Amino acid sequence: NLAPLSEWLGVPGDPARGGLDWVEWQRRQALHREAEIGAMLEADRFADRAAEIYGYPHFVCDTSGSICEVVDPDDPRDPVLGALAANHLLVWIEGEPGHAETLAKRFERAPKPMYYRPEIVAPIWSRDGGADVNPAQFARTAYRAAIRHRQPRYAAIARRGVTITSDEVAAVADAAAFDHLIARAIDRRGED
Repeated sequence: NLAPLSEWLGVPGDPARGGLDWVEWQRRQALHREAEIGAMLEADRFADRAAEIYGYPHFVCDTSGSICEVVDPDDPRDPVLGALAANHLLVWIEGEPGHAETLAKRFERAPKPMYYRPEIVAPIWSRDGGADVNPAQFARTAYRAAIRHRQPRYAAIARRGVTITSDEVAAVADAAAFDHLIARAIDRRGED
């Protein structure tokens, strides 16, 4: 349940409409960024504990969409991506045409915790009226801007791993089908 984190992160804007002060929101975003990085650097430990405590022989780490905002996907020495790629296969689930709109509508119904790069949201904040901005409108605009901004970053990360499509994932019915999907993605990468 990510609702408590979403609520704590909040949205900047008019306090009368539930918005946070911009400086406080930025402080919370910075803490969220640190937590995202810390969690990714702990992936190996989580995998080991899952095997030790629960006997899980396989580990899938869902990094959250914000991973592309807290790493430098073009830096071959990025510490987070390096740590993940050393022991894990990076998999990008690429959305089909129209997927971004589906995600945006889903976000409007049930906002998720998001980390936003300051250079993406600062212009929106300034343009939309700053402290008087409607927090819900800011969230919608910022989320859509983040989706557009993230696509090339995800693609750059995927060059270190494999890409599968959201349609392929939707067709997966069990663990064996998932394994087969990943094997096909690895084969496709070898053909490039």
